[in-house]
Amino acid sequence: MPTRDAMLAVVDQFFDGPADLDRLSLMSDDVEWWNGIGKFPAAPGQTVFRGKDEIGRIVLGRAPSPRQPNGRHVDRYDLSTRSFADVRTIVDGDHLFRQHTYRATTMRGRPYENVYGFLFRFDAAGLIDRIWEHWGTLEAYETLFQGPLVVHDPDLILQTTPSVRKRLDLDRPVPREVLQECLELAVHAPNGSNQQPYRFLFVDDAERRAALADIYRSAMADFIDRPRTDAAEDNIDRSDEASKRVTESVMHLAAHMHEVPVLCVPIVAGRTDGLGAGAHAERTNTFWQAGRWGSVVPALWSFMLALRSRGLGSAWTTLTLLREREVADVLGIPYDQWMQVGLFPVAYTIGTDFRITPRRPAAELIRWNGFRTADEA
Repeated sequence: MPTRDAMLAVVDQFFDGPADLDRLSLMSDDVEWWNGIGKFPAAPGQTVFRGKDEIGRIVLGRAPSPRQPNGRHVDRYDLSTRSFADVRTIVDGDHLFRQHTYRATTMRGRPYENVYGFLFRFDAAGLIDRIWEHWGTLEAYETLFQGPLVVHDPDLILQTTPSVRKRLDLDRPVPREVLQECLELAVHAPNGSNQQPYRFLFVDDAERRAALADIYRSAMADFIDRPRTDAAEDNIDRSDEASKRVTESVMHLAAHMHEVPVLCVPIVAGRTDGLGAGAHAERTNTFWQAGRWGSVVPALWSFMLALRSRGLGSAWTTLTLLREREVADVLGIPYDQWMQVGLFPVAYTIGTDFRITPRRPAAELIRWNGFRTADEA
């Protein structure tokens, strides 16, 4: 059995040896490495790695990480930036346990810090023949494998994706590649006959943003001054504090719409309002309407969820549809062939923590086997 000092020397080399050291040379031929994350892109679901070849390729990262199915790349840490702190070592027979805090910067410049515990077993020749690696796997997974995501739980994304107005960061630019990445996810949403009859128009030109913002504010004035009827939307009580906050938020967005880094105008082919040209002109009943809107709205909502998961936000606004022709003129949209869905501001959010949006319980909205009002249940 190797001496205590010999085992300590091997482990010191394992962690602190020179950059050109082949750590596999410290291991036996039949070495096994247990790693609890089970999320290595080259071996999803695998936690035990056997032999120098497999450990070298997958655990030590000698083979390039394959692109994940979701399109993201693993963000490995830059080994030249690594450091160890709070090192604690215990030796018992042919086993050595070491715990430390590991700090590094990833290749994409993100700070990484985690606590690791390694249990090593040595063979008679003084080589490592078993490694059990314990670490904060959630921290590692979120930092290294989840890339730019700030929200990882899909349920939480669904519950905390609000219309963001006052918390849009008007000063931080939004790179075009981020929008493309979000839309790459959104285009997988269901749509009629998989025709994807939509386009997303992104506007980052200051002059055009200002023109759209002016149209938005004019449309808001039209909406506020509209004739009132007994329709529910004309009789909403906005006197409670929550409604006042929403109104204040809406007015804030209107005042600053031209400052939002990117404005998005999704459009869908074929009009269902009777104002179109060609075959779609007469297709105005609910069947055709459902097909048209149902072929763009899922993609738009998926886009908003992708924004949220990456620290950006938007707001669902439709006021510009009151002046749709004016928007069409600004953006060169053939009005008689394409319908607009609205105007969506896009920006990074000020902070990424959003509370779960308050909504009525689902039980109040469910009916079984037919329509009945709540008091008939």
